[in-house]
Amino acid sequence: MKNQDYKRRNLFFLHESRRKTLNVVAANQNLNIFLRWWAQLEKSKLPRQSSICRVKNRCVETHRSRSVINLYKLSRLEFRRLASRGFFLGMRKSSW
Repeated sequence: MKNQDYKRRNLFFLHESRRKTLNVVAANQNLNIFLRWWAQLEKSKLPRQSSICRVKNRCVETHRSRSVINLYKLSRLEFRRLASRGFFLGMRKSSW
């Protein structure tokens, strides 16, 4: 699963700029309808795995996919373990 997530992140990075430009063209009401339709078709030809929706947040330490704290990119279990050892300054037990 870890390799699959890495592959998806890589695909997203490769196709992000093209997907964004096609989104802007497809959503622009001032452009010709055929140009907008073409942009929508081109967007559908992009790989499905390159969408940001397919990317799953994972813990950078344990690669756990559930209950990841976005700010630290750690799972709650790993965050709790590191906080109890004093790796986060100013962190008290009531904070986690």
